[in-house]
This record gives sequence, C-alpha cells and structure tokens, in this order.
Amino acid sequence: WFTFDHFYSDIAFPEILPPVFSRRPQQIVDIGANTGKWAKKCLEYSPDVKVTLVDLPGQLAVAKKNLKKFGARAAFWPANVLDPNAALPPKADAVLMSQFLDCFSEKQITDILKKVKKAAGPHTDIYILEPLWDRQEFAAAAYCLNHTSLYFTNIANGNSKMYAFEQLKNCIENAGLTLKETFNGVGRFAYTLLRCGKK
Repeated sequence: WFTFDHFYSDIAFPEILPPVFSRRPQQIVDIGANTGKWAKKCLEYSPDVKVTLVDLPGQLAVAKKNLKKFGARAAFWPANVLDPNAALPPKADAVLMSQFLDCFSEKQITDILKKVKKAAGPHTDIYILEPLWDRQEFAAAAYCLNHTSLYFTNIANGNSKMYAFEQLKNCIENAGLTLKETFNGVGRFAYTLLRCGKK
C-alpha cells in the first residue's frame, strides 16, 4: 500500500514546496502524515522549519524512524481524526493534507476540516493536495481516477473515493473555510493544490 500511495503523491511534493514556502511557514502540521515523506521534504527544504506529524500510532512509528536525524524539528501527534474528541495541533503557520481527504466521505471531510479550522490561527494556510478527477488534462486520466474510486470504496473502508473540484469546494465552505487559491496540474499526475483559510 505504501508503495502504491507514495508513487503518486511523491511526484507532486517537489512542485508544491515553492508555493507553500513562499509564505514562509515556521511551523507546519502534516495531517495524515503516513511515513513522513512530505515532512522529510519540508525539513530538508528549510533548515528552520518544524513539522508536526499527525496520524495513527502505527504510521507515526514508521515516520519516527524515517525522521530520526531531524531531532526535535520533527514532532509527532498521535490522533484519530474521526474521533470527535480528538484535538489537532494548534495555530500552525501551515497545515497540509496530502492525498488524505479522499479516504473519507464528504461528511467526514467536512467534520475533519471543522477540526482543522478550530485548531488554526487567523492566518494559518490550510493546504489540500488531491488528484481531482475533473481537473485532469486527459480523459483517460479522469477515467482511471474514477475507477480507482471503486478500489477505494470496496477494498479500503467503504467511503473513500476520488473527488471532483466542486465536491471538495463544498466541503471546504461547509466547514466554514474559504478557498483562497487553486494550483492545477501539479506533478506528472496532475494533482490540484488548494490553499484555504479562515474567513
């Protein structure tokens, strides 16, 4: 699973580093951090940045091994984001969710984004990186993404799917957040990076 997941998202990481770091974040929260590959890119990109990784304990155990050399610049926050009592790290400069929200239903996505909003400061940038099926350059790519949804729904957890732009935009707005900037065509597999924030 890790090989399948990282094959796609890793390709987009180098391209999203410049827009994310153009706003000079000092503290980044990586929600759905998995094995820590995005956090590693950030820690290597800027010697001053600190990253807090949020995920289930099993994933964070792997991430801790992968990020050991960065010492205290990498922090770990075990949490199940679907738990209504779970809190997220507060007032980060930037929050990133990479290929994470497609693991959930639209209601769950909205609830997660409400948690993110509650933890965010007034100027926190909230980034969502997803392969949106209706933002693909080629029809064959949209076709493949839609059929990947069948895999997610049936094999993963019954809720996961690849979303269209308007579906995620509705979740963002329903959570009380504002979509501020959209970057399309990110990486070889045409990801979309959404920058959101508080109204």
